[in-house]
Amino acid sequence: MSHMKCIPRLLFIGFSLVGGSLLPATSSGPTSLFDGKTLEGWTALPGGTWTVEDGVIVGKSPKSEKRHGMLLSDKQYSDFVVTAKFRVLAGDSGFYFRSERVESNVSVNGFQVEIDSSQETGGLYETGGRAWVQQPTPEIIAKRNYKPGEWATLELRAVGRDLEVKINGEVSSKLTNDKGRLKGYFGLQLHGGQKMHVEFKDIAIQEIADDSGFVEMFNGKDLTGWKTNGNWVVEKDKVIALKPRPGESGWQRYDDYLATDRKYGDFILDLEFKFEPTGNSGVFMRVGDLKDHVTSGFEVQILDTHGKKNFGHHDCGGVIRTSAPKTMAVKPAGEWNRYLITLKGSKLTVFLNDALIQDLDLSKTGMKDRPLKGYISFQDEAKRVWYRNVRIKELD
Repeated sequence: MSHMKCIPRLLFIGFSLVGGSLLPATSSGPTSLFDGKTLEGWTALPGGTWTVEDGVIVGKSPKSEKRHGMLLSDKQYSDFVVTAKFRVLAGDSGFYFRSERVESNVSVNGFQVEIDSSQETGGLYETGGRAWVQQPTPEIIAKRNYKPGEWATLELRAVGRDLEVKINGEVSSKLTNDKGRLKGYFGLQLHGGQKMHVEFKDIAIQEIADDSGFVEMFNGKDLTGWKTNGNWVVEKDKVIALKPRPGESGWQRYDDYLATDRKYGDFILDLEFKFEPTGNSGVFMRVGDLKDHVTSGFEVQILDTHGKKNFGHHDCGGVIRTSAPKTMAVKPAGEWNRYLITLKGSKLTVFLNDALIQDLDLSKTGMKDRPLKGYISFQDEAKRVWYRNVRIKELD
């Protein structure tokens, strides 16, 4: 069992304290995710079979099936409380949430609530990532009443980066400030290589409005709110990607950068990125002149420098021409990274993958004359780069 490291300082507050627990301020009423008759609203991916029998979703697959059969929701969800009843008659299943589709025998990556015939049920496992993040403790197992083969209730609460799982009304696992995905699909799993028989019913969701002050900077459909002459495109799962055109090179093609159409002053910027091998991009902030991002703003670097031992201001996490990162925290090419950047007056704080890499007073650096308000932009270095889950909370 592995445990997450929490972000070492509190950078934002998303909930109000009510009765000793963190609660969102607003939410919608619960709605059903299963009509009890059909699989409308769900899509079965290759591997095993999913049917509806007497108001129950029934999933089965033989041991010879190597693929992880998935029943995936057609919609993606962000913040919610979801409830369901389940029973496992054979094999190892899971209730996926905030997951993304991938081309593999597993079909999805992301978190699942473990659901199987063992007392690991109720744990949190991240497919395609950290594997076991949290398993039920012996104390939790001793306290609850979970019997494989009998109907049990699942309650899953996911609000911002806080997660809580209950089995039969008892907390089985709980994470705070987790670094996982913030939005994605629900999925019911049939584990490959096992004889599987699992059943679900009474699946309902109560979506919760984000009252943290963060807003998404992309709508997932187009580049509304942004401007560019470059070849930036919206891909599946609301990923924003740069696809360089033939013959493009260099970093001085400022019109090809992807820039906001308005200026920002003090804020917290939360985003994820990945790049191709030798990838190169950058997050520019407080850009005063879109004809010259470099001299009128400043850049937190994105560069394929994973594993580099001796690094400077131009390597990933560096503030170009100003400050080297405290540590080399970037992941290898092809893996998602997360920046959490806070700008308040002249104070700049940057976390990369939960590691504090910058803690600067810009007024005491070569950037002291840069504007206190400006555009945010992503650099076009004619290298493939991807961004997702780009959110901002303005502080002024």
